[in-house]
Amino acid sequence: MEDRYGHRISYLRVSITDRCNERCNYCMPRELQEWLPRDEILSYEETLRLIRIAADLGVTKVRVTGGEPLTRRNVVDFVREIPKIPGIASLGISTNGTLLTREIAPGQTMAAALRSAGVQSINVSLDTLDQHLYVQITGRDFHAQVLEGIEAAIQAGFDQIKLNTVLMRGRNDDQLVPLTEFAGSRNLILRFIEMMPVSTTEVLSDENFLPIADAKRTIEKRFGDLIPEPSFRTNGPATYYQIPGREQRIGFIGA
Repeated sequence: MEDRYGHRISYLRVSITDRCNERCNYCMPRELQEWLPRDEILSYEETLRLIRIAADLGVTKVRVTGGEPLTRRNVVDFVREIPKIPGIASLGISTNGTLLTREIAPGQTMAAALRSAGVQSINVSLDTLDQHLYVQITGRDFHAQVLEGIEAAIQAGFDQIKLNTVLMRGRNDDQLVPLTEFAGSRNLILRFIEMMPVSTTEVLSDENFLPIADAKRTIEKRFGDLIPEPSFRTNGPATYYQIPGREQRIGFIGA
């Protein structure tokens, strides 16, 4: 399967819900409470059928997203079926991390269950290490749960764990260095993402937009000139760099 420019399409993102247990102010207006009717959401069986069709057309990599995908019931049973589809070689999931420590079986966390079900990589949203700022951004006091969820993901043994940070001038621009240190101390990949116009919230204004170039300068002021790594590729659109003197990668994703 190719796009009109002749690029081979091998990567499929599958959103299994529009629901989320947070209200990030760059994503969803706080007053929004209406969700799609359940009968308008594809069933797991329908979604698996679409993935099989995509695999027949050449898709080899699948990422499960939302909303917050872990809020949907029986999500582990669903993802367990995806690696069984012929041709699917890579399975990832993107989450806000709030539910990774939920015990879904005696002694088994959600993170461990996902890994056992065949999920190889996991992306976790983390915009700040400051609990007060986290509440301001997400509208929820789940900061401790997310940090615990990241540790649970590490313990679960995923092949790759990435932290995603949305760049916001005047809000979390002082968190870039602490987040880089946090990721490096745990051997995690950190990606900085420019704000994208995905909602009508007031935070999506020019004055709150923090360009990648500015973020990169902040990182280089602390760690030195970043070393481009064009050969390091993952399924996403990030451009990756290595921090000098460290076995640590960070990525940048433009709007």
